[in-house]
Parts: sequence; C-alpha cells; structure tokens
Amino acid sequence: MNQLINKGILIKLEISCKNEVKMKENKKTGKREKYFDPSKQKKRPKKKIRIVDGKISITKSGAGFVTPEVSDTANEKDNKSNDIFIAARNLKSAMNGDLVSVEIISNASNARGPEGRVKNVISRAVTSAVGVYTDCGRFGVVTPLGKSSDDIFVPRKNRANAKQGDMVEIKITKYPKGHKGPEGIISRIVASANDPHSEVKAILKENEVDIEFSMAAISEAKNACRNGDLNEDVFQEELSKRKDMRDLDIITIDGPHSKDLDDAISIEKNEKGNYILGVHIADVSHYVKEDSALDHESFDRGNSIYLLDYVVPMLPKELSNGICSLNEGEDRLTLSCIMEVNEEGVVLNHEISETIIRSKGRLVYDDVSDYLESLSNPTSHIEGDKTDSEDWDLNDFGNAAEHEKTLLLMQELAILLQKKRHEDGSLDFDLDEAEIEVDEQGVPRDIVSINRRIANRMIEEFMLLANKTVAEEYFWMNYPFVYRIHEKPDPDSIMKLKSFMAGLGLKLSVNADNVHPKALSQILDKMQGDRLPVVSAVMLRSMQKARYSTECTGHYGLAFKYYCHFTSPIRRYPDLLIHRIIKAHINKTLSSEKLSHFSSVTNRAAEQSSFTEIRAQKMERKIEKIKKAQYMEERLGEEFEGVISGVTSFGFYVQLENAIEGLVHISTLAGTFDFEENNFKLVSRYDSESFSLGDSVRIQVARADKISGLIDFKLVQKNTVPIP
Repeated sequence: MNQLINKGILIKLEISCKNEVKMKENKKTGKREKYFDPSKQKKRPKKKIRIVDGKISITKSGAGFVTPEVSDTANEKDNKSNDIFIAARNLKSAMNGDLVSVEIISNASNARGPEGRVKNVISRAVTSAVGVYTDCGRFGVVTPLGKSSDDIFVPRKNRANAKQGDMVEIKITKYPKGHKGPEGIISRIVASANDPHSEVKAILKENEVDIEFSMAAISEAKNACRNGDLNEDVFQEELSKRKDMRDLDIITIDGPHSKDLDDAISIEKNEKGNYILGVHIADVSHYVKEDSALDHESFDRGNSIYLLDYVVPMLPKELSNGICSLNEGEDRLTLSCIMEVNEEGVVLNHEISETIIRSKGRLVYDDVSDYLESLSNPTSHIEGDKTDSEDWDLNDFGNAAEHEKTLLLMQELAILLQKKRHEDGSLDFDLDEAEIEVDEQGVPRDIVSINRRIANRMIEEFMLLANKTVAEEYFWMNYPFVYRIHEKPDPDSIMKLKSFMAGLGLKLSVNADNVHPKALSQILDKMQGDRLPVVSAVMLRSMQKARYSTECTGHYGLAFKYYCHFTSPIRRYPDLLIHRIIKAHINKTLSSEKLSHFSSVTNRAAEQSSFTEIRAQKMERKIEKIKKAQYMEERLGEEFEGVISGVTSFGFYVQLENAIEGLVHISTLAGTFDFEENNFKLVSRYDSESFSLGDSVRIQVARADKISGLIDFKLVQKNTVPIP
C-alpha cells in the first residue's frame, strides 16, 4: 500500500515538477532510481503584501477604520468605501486620529469592507489631551472631552493635585500596548470641577486659543479708548475730513445681551421714490493700526468666538465694547456704504465714505419683530413671519415705537431685496437652530429652536447688500482684497442629491458639472412642512464650505458674483483688513509699494481667517453637543416626537423639535436592515419596514453622556401620519 502511495506521489512529482526529477543510483541496491531535487524546484511567487497609509478612527466598540491617504484603487471594484476595518486586536498601539501603516489581510467584499492590521504608527495625532479627571483612589483616569481619544491612566504620583471632576491637560507618556491603555502625567489644571465654564475653557485650551490678551495689546487698547469717549482733538480733526451724519435717525438692532455693536442703519426715501440706505460700520482700523500688538493679536485670533454665554473677543473689551461699539447717544467714527436702491431692489449708485454718526436707538431684535408684527400694515411681515397682534402694548416693544417710520421703510426695502435675491437663485436654507439657556452654574435649563424673525432678516438683507456692493467696487479697481467665496458643489455631491430627490418624487434636471443655484432654490420652494428642513439639510451637506480668498470667484449659495465681509470689523479680521485698503484708497495713499504689501498681507489673512473660522465652528458645535447631552441626562426614559435627520449604515439620527439630535443604533431595531446610501434609507431584508430621511418617529431617550456629547435614542414607533 505504501509503495502504491509512494508511486502515486512520484507520478505527481513527475507531472508537476518534470525538470526537478532526476535519476540517481541507490547505493544500497545498486539500482538507478528517480528522485526529487529540491534545489531545482520552481519557486512559487510570494503573495504580495499590500501596505496602505492612512488616518485611523477608533469607534465606541474599540475597533477602528483607516481612511487611506490615497484612494486604494486596487480594491475599488469590491468596495464602495475604501475605509479599512481594523479589529481591536490588530490596533497595536494606534490611537484615534493617528497616521498609521496598515497591512491588508482580507479583501472580503462585505459591508465592513477590506480588513487590515496596523503595522506601525507613522505619527501621533494625540500627544496631549484635555479632559475630565476621575479619582479612582490609587490612580486616576482622564477622559478626553468629546471622547476624542482613549481614556488615559494616571498614576497617583502624576495627578498634580487634580481633584474629582476637574478639567485637566494631560501629556501622554506611554501609548497603548496589548490590553494596556495609554498612560500620562497631568501638566495643568484647566478649570476646577465647580467652574461654570469648565467645558468651555477645556475646549479653548484643547484648540490652543488664548483667553487673555497680551499686556502690549491691552495697553494699546486702553490708550486708544480714553475712558470710552471720543477724544475732542481726534473728533475735531476727523470731523474736518469725514461726513457728519449725526442728524439722521441711525439705529442699531442686535441681541439683548450684545455689547460689540459694529453696524448701524439709516434709511429714507429721496424725491425719486428710491431708498437711500446707509450701512454704517465701526471704523476699527482707525484704532487698530497695522503692525501693532493689537493687529498681530487680532490676526492670530482671526475672529471672535462665541461659546454659549462665553465670548472670546478678537479685540480687547476696551475697544470691542467701548470706543468701537456704536452705542446709543455716543459719537462714533464709522465707514459707511450709502446706497440708492430702486423699487426692484437694484443698487443704482453708491458711495463708500468715512463718516461720524450718533446712534439714536439701541434696539433689540425681538422688540422690533414684535412691534412690526403688531402693526396692521399689510407688509408687516417677511415670508409669512406674522403672529397674532391682539393685546399688544407699546411698553412691550422697548424703544422700537420711537423709530416707527425708519423701521417700516427698512421692512419695505428688506422685502424687495429678499425677493430679488430669491429671483436670482439665492439659496435660503430653512434649518432649525438651538438656543441653549444655561444658569449661573453652566447647567442647561432650557433648549429651544429659534427662528429668524422680521428684524433679523432685515439686518441680514442690508449686510448682504453692503458686502456685495463693496466687493464689486473693489473687484473692478483690481486692488488686493479679501473676498468671501463659495464654490459650486462637486458633481458627485450633486448626483447623490439628485438621487435623494428622486426618492422623494422630485426631479432635479441639472447638469452635475454646472448646476445653477436657482435650480436648487426652486426645489426648496416646493417643500412644505417637515420635509423642508430635511431637504435643506441634505442640500446643505452637498455644498462646499465658504471660505476667504484673494480671488473673486463668486458666492454660489447667495448667487452673487461679488461678495466680501465688510460689516463686522470688531469680530472678523478680513473686515478689518479691507477697511484699511478702502481707507487707503479714499485718502489716496495707495502707492505701488503699498499695493504690493497688501497683496502679501491679504493672502496670509485669507488663509489664516479661513482656518480660525473653521476652528471656531468646530468648538461651537462641540460645546453645543456637550450641553445638549447634559440637558438630556436629566430626561432619560422620557419619550419625544422627532424627525429622521440622517441615515447611516449603523442607524439613523432623529432630530427633536428643539433641534437636539440623537442616534437610534441599528442594533436596537427589530429585524435586519440594509443601508441604501443613495436613497438615504435603511430597508428591512424580510418585510416592508424602512426608515428614510424625513420620517416621523417617536423615540425614548436611552443614554446621554455630557463628556462625549453623545445621545442615544431607542425607537418607540414609526409614525404613520404622512409628511405634508
């Protein structure tokens, strides 16, 4: 039997390895026999190991996904997504956000995509973190705010007197290894546990934002403000070269707690029946001189940051709340854009001048809206913002009634401007925003959805018009300038949007490479009820991000060929910089050397301001998530009505009436569901059940964690009432 087997093996060897089989004399028997010469065997090619570099994201389950730096085209046919799954056991020492090299170990075509294991960490995303300290007795643990990385173990000797609940900064000394997590040493206590702004301060520290100004900047601000009054010598000098507009009924309209009032409005009609609209902006550049300590610091900050009731201003309060703020009854230096606008909303001519104004009224948005809505004038609302006006009392409106004529003219013109923008294709996304009210301890007591009312829309229209007018003038002058641009959506995003619209029964007949905003605006016009905010949100996600640039390529969302930011120099650096350029032109000091200098400065400012704006937006979203989760911690088990606002492969998000959003994880749903990415839908494999964007559902609050900012819902029922 063994001989037969050996013979069979020999035959196979002869067939498969002809060149390797030789004849050799057997020394024991003296016979010549066949044998296999391993040295002559043909070498089989080794399996090619594929290495991919990319950024890793660690999920709540402990596993990770790596997004390749360059598209992994070798696997594109089998996987819609190029993200590579990494099991927890294959993470090695990688942490969230690290740049890693990954070896592909499986190209399985499944929902999870290709699988790999981390070979090594190329660079660390996290060398330090800011988070909450938990005292565990013999050791401590720091949980990074927003759960941006793993919990970090702190030996008792490294806790630096941190106490339970303190916000701390920790430096990582050891990275994960096997079952051991990262270890670190606390380098600073950012805020004590009882500080009402502890989360805000932690987020600012995490993003390396300085709360305090330098001594040099403070000194310059104090010297400029002179007790908050306009210096008499300065006033007389400026009056001789500026337009004196103090006799006009100029007003400001802002929030009730605003202190940095940088824009004011005047309006009247001329003998032709045209509107003379004056947009008067604080002349910050008069006080913040180029290359000063104030200038360098405002450049670095880029913009003011508003985190709930906590403000990190771009300029010291001596300027932002003092001499630059257009306070009621005080003479102020301004840069004004004065426009003649006809009844079609077209600017016939304009003038940009250095001026002096005196505000006649510090009005509040809600007071103005209430007052205008209370009047019987048939044009007393914009786009349907009208409320029951019975039982109004003049005392309910602050000092709005004193400026009735001005407010009614403002309202008339705002309606015309809004109509013209709409006809030109400007996109007006109707998205709910949350207003979070916190108490003295920083605890959220109420969260409500806020709407843009009449007064807010009026001011918005006037700022848009002034920004557009200024940008167009300086574009044709061909001066160095900072524009606000918004590029058209990329074709892939438009095709996904088109597919989503088709799922709603809406036809989007557009060329994906060149879709005019008016086509999208017309879609929004057709939306009603709960569908409008959902469609607005999906459409907004398909848009690119607006940014600053020295190239005037237009603003897609507004359907403007020319646009800039001119109206908020107290809180945005681009506005301050273009004020300098405008004033240099007005005063005829723009030499060729100065133009060359501004060309360099505008490039740096556009890049820096785009960066700081994105940073501020991320911080604002983070603190909102934390406070919303803190608010829902007190409502575990409660049920709410909501609308599905997002659908993913792992579940769907539900937005409540107060704009709070939470996740219904797919694992909590009864049944097995597949994700239809192009239709933004989860569909059951075995019955007709499905969950789509805009569906109305009832949920129960299952979990909320203020440290991570995550909220989980559990589905109670899908409502059967169709969306209007």
